[in-house]
Amino acid sequence: MKKGNIKELYFKDLFNNPTQFEIKSMLLPLSIKSFNDFCNNNKQIIDTYNFWKEKIEELKYRIDFTYKLSVVKNRDADKSILARVKWQYKYKGEYRKPAYIGVYIGSLKDFPKGLNENNINEVAKLKIEEYFMNKIPIILQDINGNEYQL
Repeated sequence: MKKGNIKELYFKDLFNNPTQFEIKSMLLPLSIKSFNDFCNNNKQIIDTYNFWKEKIEELKYRIDFTYKLSVVKNRDADKSILARVKWQYKYKGEYRKPAYIGVYIGSLKDFPKGLNENNINEVAKLKIEEYFMNKIPIILQDINGNEYQL
């Protein structure tokens, strides 16, 4: 087998119905080495692919996000309505744990019926979208891996 075939992840000429021993001692180590070499040689392409795959998912999620409303008690203020927005993407350069963002919707003075208010979900969606625009800018990447903000 030519050494170039290892780099190309092509092992057909080397193995024919490999045994457990051959898999463990030769095929698995060769596969790991070949895969790692491939990843190292194509790092920019793989990083760009991963970035854009996640970014497309994030952009779709910004259109149809998931949240849960709750009434919370603050020590210094009246009870407030807070949206707990699921966010599994980068926030200020890192992934959050837990993967949620708290968005203030308003106080119970603004919404006397609390979560039973007629327009509470419409207001919450608008506030969450506003929060996204102001606090979580859309960061994109050009073909060279340079990030820029919309």
